[in-house]
Amino acid sequence: MHELSITQQVLEIAVNKATQVEAKAVKRINLVIGDMCGLVDDCLQFYFGIISQDSIARGAELSFRRVPVLVKCRRCGSEFSPRQDVWQCPQCQSGEVEVVAGKELYLESIEVEE
Repeated sequence: MHELSITQQVLEIAVNKATQVEAKAVKRINLVIGDMCGLVDDCLQFYFGIISQDSIARGAELSFRRVPVLVKCRRCGSEFSPRQDVWQCPQCQSGEVEVVAGKELYLESIEVEE
């Protein structure tokens, strides 16, 4: 259900930015979402369709760019994409890793009608 609150924030940001530049409408919202966020694109799109009805973003397209999980071994510095249940470095077998990509969640850009 956290998709609803995130979608509300995305809509608010897009409408505020479009209003600042005196746009007539928001046509497209480009989002970057890391795979670790656990967000479902279809849910975001569904909620957006409902909550944007009375705004200048009505009918806007949501575009999603997914960022896969990438971790870095703290012991040897190797970077790798972990398997679902194995977060062990394939080079040195260490389990001491840090996430370097895959937690992103931001509005990258919006396209508007002037």
